[in-house]
Amino acid sequence: MTTASLHTPERRAGALVAVAVATVLAVLVAALAAVAATRASHRTAVDTAGADAVDAASAEVATVLSYDYRHLDDDFKRAEAQLTPRFRPKYIATTAKGVEPLAAKYKAISTAAVTSAGLITASADRVTVLVFVAQTVTNSQLSAPRLDRSRINVTMVRAGDRWLIDALNPV
Repeated sequence: MTTASLHTPERRAGALVAVAVATVLAVLVAALAAVAATRASHRTAVDTAGADAVDAASAEVATVLSYDYRHLDDDFKRAEAQLTPRFRPKYIATTAKGVEPLAAKYKAISTAAVTSAGLITASADRVTVLVFVAQTVTNSQLSAPRLDRSRINVTMVRAGDRWLIDALNPV
């Protein structure tokens, strides 16, 4: 084979095609790796959000559902701090109309404890948690404390580095 036959137009075209194919394959592999890394990162963020929101819901729901007639204002303020600005007015209206007058009149005390909580749906900034609550209620009309058990779908929304309650929906 002569040197001239190594540099024929056909060989150069074949070499260019091989380089082009290798380049396209390299770009495809890099793109697939980037997509995989992004999906893995997103999945990790969603998993972390879900776990963090379940923990927050467990603590915050107990705060929101607990009150003592001897310090209702303090209890309600503590609860309001756990709520989104969107949900807070609904909570305030409910406590002002239904809870506050009756709690004061009947010397009511409600102590809530979350007995279990689990993730329903999650995104990086919004999570729904199913919360099981045991709420012990005492008041002047009861001869003994009453235990109420409930299930609540709790919508949690990320607000900076915190999770706040955006909705409480009994199941």
